Amino acid sequence: MLDQSSQRLTADNVPSLIEDIELTRKFIRAVQEATLDDNKLDADTLDRLRNPPRTPPDIDDPDVRISIDIYLATTNASQDTYKDVRTAILRRYPDSRMLSYDLVKKRVSELSGVVSIVDDMCINACISYSGPFSDLEVCPTCRESRWDQIKLASSRGKMKVARQVHHTIPVGPQLQARRRSPEMATQMQHRALRTEAMFADFEKLGRIAVAAYEDVYHGRDLIEAVRNGSITSNDTVLLFSIDGAQLYQHKVSDVWIYIWVILDLSPDLRYKKKHILPGGFMMGKPKNMDSFIFRGVQHVSALQKEGLRTWDAAKQALVVDRPYVAFGAADTPAMALLDGMVGHSGRCGCRFYCTLRGRHKRGAPHYYPACLKPDLYHIPGCDHDDVSLRSLIYVTSAETETRYKANLDVVVKSSNSTQYKKNRLETGICKPSLFSGLPRFLGIPAGFPADLMHLASLNLTDLLLSLWRGTIDCDKRDDKATWGWFVLEGDTWKTHGRKVAAATPYLPGSFDRPPRNPAEKMSSGYKAWEFLMYVYGLGPALLYGVLPDQYWGNYCKLVYGIRILHQFVITLPELRSAQKALIEFSEEFELLYYQRKAERLHFCRQSVHQAPHLAPETVRIGPLGLVSQWVMERTIGDLGQEVRQPSNFVANLSQRGLRRAEVNALKAMIPDLEPDTSRLPRGSVSLGAEYVLLRAMDTCARAVRRSEAEAIRTYLDERHGQFPSQHTNGWIRNPVVTRWARLRLPNGQVARSAWKELCKPLGNVRMSRNVKVSESVDTVAVVALYGPPDEELLQVSSQTVWLAPYLGETGLVVVKASSILSVVAMVPYKNIGGPEHASGYIEGQRYFLVEKPGLDIMYKAVGEELEDE
Repeated sequence: MLDQSSQRLTADNVPSLIEDIELTRKFIRAVQEATLDDNKLDADTLDRLRNPPRTPPDIDDPDVRISIDIYLATTNASQDTYKDVRTAILRRYPDSRMLSYDLVKKRVSELSGVVSIVDDMCINACISYSGPFSDLEVCPTCRESRWDQIKLASSRGKMKVARQVHHTIPVGPQLQARRRSPEMATQMQHRALRTEAMFADFEKLGRIAVAAYEDVYHGRDLIEAVRNGSITSNDTVLLFSIDGAQLYQHKVSDVWIYIWVILDLSPDLRYKKKHILPGGFMMGKPKNMDSFIFRGVQHVSALQKEGLRTWDAAKQALVVDRPYVAFGAADTPAMALLDGMVGHSGRCGCRFYCTLRGRHKRGAPHYYPACLKPDLYHIPGCDHDDVSLRSLIYVTSAETETRYKANLDVVVKSSNSTQYKKNRLETGICKPSLFSGLPRFLGIPAGFPADLMHLASLNLTDLLLSLWRGTIDCDKRDDKATWGWFVLEGDTWKTHGRKVAAATPYLPGSFDRPPRNPAEKMSSGYKAWEFLMYVYGLGPALLYGVLPDQYWGNYCKLVYGIRILHQFVITLPELRSAQKALIEFSEEFELLYYQRKAERLHFCRQSVHQAPHLAPETVRIGPLGLVSQWVMERTIGDLGQEVRQPSNFVANLSQRGLRRAEVNALKAMIPDLEPDTSRLPRGSVSLGAEYVLLRAMDTCARAVRRSEAEAIRTYLDERHGQFPSQHTNGWIRNPVVTRWARLRLPNGQVARSAWKELCKPLGNVRMSRNVKVSESVDTVAVVALYGPPDEELLQVSSQTVWLAPYLGETGLVVVKASSILSVVAMVPYKNIGGPEHASGYIEGQRYFLVEKPGLDIMYKAVGEELEDE
């Protein structure tokens, strides 16, 4: 781990002659020199940051308590809902002193300690008037005035009012709130305790050896940061995540949001809505992103330098927290705004800053990361020999950072615009990153990890489908008639689309939104989750025999690797297998599609090149799903749904974000404000180990079918002597059982029995009766097995197509409920969606297995499956 102070710019540096670079350096110096006093915080907030309260907020007054309870219960409703409830209570209890809406809102704000910093911004979203722009009266980009002139009623003068503003919610007060209750303070110690245990294991082994990657603290870079003292047990480790979105499909409503994720919490807590820390909101498409995120980054820098004094209720002690920013997350276009790189179309456009140089077509500016040199290709600067992909990806963060800093120095010292453009092309660096001003940051580019969500679910899927459908641009020197992979067209594409849609009833409700018919819906808002389930879940089986074998085999290698990388726990052997598959996919892709033809260089996308980087990234930072943009996407969706005034959506969105930050802080300090979700549903029965039987259930014990009775007798015979004597006499000859409809699993999924699920027609069900079990078959549920998989198909598909016959009555066995691992989908391989399936699965017919990609990680963010019965 390099000393972060070595990369910081100082006042002694010679000013850059490049205007954009010098402007960025001014922002960086402001971050480096930040103090809490210059962050536009009021005196009360500053005092609270330096002298934190040492007890939870007092809401013992019954009228205050009921006011807050109802305010929290109506968080997603309108103000009128609260007022109507208050009116009803006062009608019944006239002596109640329940607070008005404005008063309870003020009280929650005061108790939480959360505040919002408001900065002016350009009406066209060019800049925020912060940092070096603070004193400007006119936007330097579009020349629009900063102000509206408002005439005062009391005089003939005028008052300047900003034409547009944006909000920053500083992270300090939100972090203080997380330790003010013993329960939450204990949960904030998860990372420190797990890291301590991990280091104890290292001590016993005499070396650092991670057998399985389960969290970010298993990543090599954070292990090193703890070892060298950059992160202590009192420090909060943060993930910064930013993204833009359009809130309304048919209305100009571009917004940008950033959040902070607390990596000290356990994975099953940190991604839930109540633990996400809103950071900032801005309207439009910012042209200078540094100016918009400056206030939040500046605040964190001040906390890192001065230390955030926090009362830890679990330790009953005052601790000094110096927040450590581990990662900055964004999709590829937004990442260029954070890391200062050229982006995906540059000559050195790899997100991981490897040494691959791109190639471009003659007369075109866009570079493509093709490892193989095109035939008869002689373009200066691009005609280097073939590059071995395997030689690019095994580089340490320290080595990459050293090369980055040397190249940044070259760019900064450019003497004129012409030299700057040349240096930018050669190095892939446009300017320094604002995050380099932070005293405590993982480093650049190490602190900007892969975004598995966009790369796998959107970028790779878009490329492959555009190739198979023939919708990708065809160079005038090329001919689609020579594209052996172009098969998804006409009736073939329509039939394939219908099969994808017909799989819906077989996909459990816990698989979230099922993929719609891609032939009809792909151009109208197909979601990332739909692409993930379609391409990496259903695709290998549904495209078998449709894609030519060589292209299908190459595709299956990608699916195999991506499925492993979406796991929450990834063992070292699994990671090696994923790495092998993804390298082979990328190398074969160029041979199969691009074929060394310059006119097909645009087939070689960064997503294909970056896929083999993903396994080394996992070694470096842990499971990539834990730092991807899924949580950011969910936050945007949640807040967007809460916006009540589309005509003023940004102001409303900012207020909703502030309210959420206040409410979450208050709930962290007073945990009993949160409804108790640990209680079991009415009529349920806990089986231990987080397995719970859920109603409906039989009203009395009932006889079973002959085949089921035989399975039960076989089970009892094998375990004779383990059960009371009544089970070995009359009951075993004529067994009767009480059936339960549902079983909730530790992963939050709900497995449903055929008894109840078959009561619904196929079109109205999302089947949840197919389950994956462990090898231990030791008791209580009667299941019908599938036969052994087609081994040849399993092998040629890189283990992605598990196709087996349904054994039905002949495959009935009894298994222990706690051996059920997850709910899966078994989709009919032939005649999918045919009428013969309306009554259930057909004995002897073959079905293919579909598991939910990233099931464990998505459960961490969303929680258990919602009950619908």
